[in-house]
Amino acid sequence: MKKILFFLLIIASVKAQTVKKIEYFIDTDPGHGLGINVPITATTTINTSFNFAVSSLSDGIHLIGVRSQDQNLFWSLTQTSAFYKETISYSSALSNIVKLEYFIDNDPGQGLGVNVPITAGTIINNQSFTYNVSSITDGIHLISTRAKNANGLWSIVQTSAFYKETIGASSALPNIVKLEYFIDNDPGGGLGTNIPITPATSLINIGFSFNVNALTDGIHLLSIRGKNANNVWSTVSTSAFYKEAITTPPTLANVVKLEYFIDNDPGQNLGVNVPITAGSSVNNVSFNFNANALSNGVHKLTLRAKDANNRWGNVNIQDFTVQDNIVVIGGIPANWCKNTTLNIPFTASGTYTAGNTYTAQLSNALGSFTTPTVIGTLTSTASSGTIVATIPNTVPISNGYKVRIISSLPVVTNNPIKPLDVVAICQCLNNISLMTGNWGTPAIWSCGHIPLATEPVQISSGHTITLDVNGTAKSLDLRGILNKQATKVLTIQGN
Repeated sequence: MKKILFFLLIIASVKAQTVKKIEYFIDTDPGHGLGINVPITATTTINTSFNFAVSSLSDGIHLIGVRSQDQNLFWSLTQTSAFYKETISYSSALSNIVKLEYFIDNDPGQGLGVNVPITAGTIINNQSFTYNVSSITDGIHLISTRAKNANGLWSIVQTSAFYKETIGASSALPNIVKLEYFIDNDPGGGLGTNIPITPATSLINIGFSFNVNALTDGIHLLSIRGKNANNVWSTVSTSAFYKEAITTPPTLANVVKLEYFIDNDPGQNLGVNVPITAGSSVNNVSFNFNANALSNGVHKLTLRAKDANNRWGNVNIQDFTVQDNIVVIGGIPANWCKNTTLNIPFTASGTYTAGNTYTAQLSNALGSFTTPTVIGTLTSTASSGTIVATIPNTVPISNGYKVRIISSLPVVTNNPIKPLDVVAICQCLNNISLMTGNWGTPAIWSCGHIPLATEPVQISSGHTITLDVNGTAKSLDLRGILNKQATKVLTIQGN
């Protein structure tokens, strides 16, 4: 049997031109108008899907090209994507990825690249590795990676360019002294249009304008490159833009409607309405939706808007995962010391079996959980709790750590994460409330104990702390509410 591939194409019009035709072709372009027609209803915005059989194609990599034509008979750019066709039975299980390798510039052949150690699995995520560039020449090079599964099948090669330059150990990073751009045709290094800059080792958010009046209507390419103080030019960064001459400046129409749908498009104006105030721009709109009726797994949330001219456009498409069991970490400090107790409150949804263990894990310094560090556990089936955790002395100081809580019965490892900076070995510098509760309850404080006279105390926003015992603190940062019982005294020691 054959695998059938489905493609979802979202094609939006430019300047409200009506799209009247869509066609596609496989591998070889037969010419404009000679591709396979995709039935559509002509309109300014097309959101459509189609499928095609691959039974006649040979196993291997193929290309699908798609383009559209408007009412003025102008064709769009051809959008091309690669896909892989393999003859398999529907009962075949996804095989493990068992090998990952890379090579620089020239392909030595499958299996002859430099091995990247991995743990075999059906999915390999966030895999990183290092390589020594000392033996390659200065200049632009290509690094390529590929993988092999347990059936002996290799993936397509993924390739990225990088630039290598030899500098002395004591050499400072040279300043960027020149920036230039050109349109469409490259006049040569140093012959583009100058962009005024102040020389520096890095340039961020440099803005400039250019006149497009002399350009023909249609698609053009804008290219930018820089030169450093050693007279070395960077690679060229290129972006496409579209120029169209219009007689009168368009007035930006108000956005009058916002709607969303999950997975399947019910049609324009048939999504779930999101209340908004009409305006030329709509920012920071939030809304809730009920996921109880959705099956477990990955779903797609699509948000689109309509303006006062009745023109629709996609605003955002976001994948999200629905699952019954999930553990969410509550309020924890943004940074924490090594070898110091850290209370991690959490809430859990779903059902957990007797003997379940909640485990707090710390990522590596780059935020990867490939080899996490266990910093605390709690055996419980409750829907909330607090894990008493300790960050070991052995982990490096970094601001790139992340924390997550996993469960064992059932096994759930894809719960939400929170960032955490790990700082030097130290005492508890600031005792922060983690939840509403009594002053005399150690579990509500980030230091894991009732505040000491030497510790600054912060009552976080949204928390109400009842002074049920006589308390002391070095200072008090009151962002939430402090309820004082009549017979209890809070002493602030000051300096």
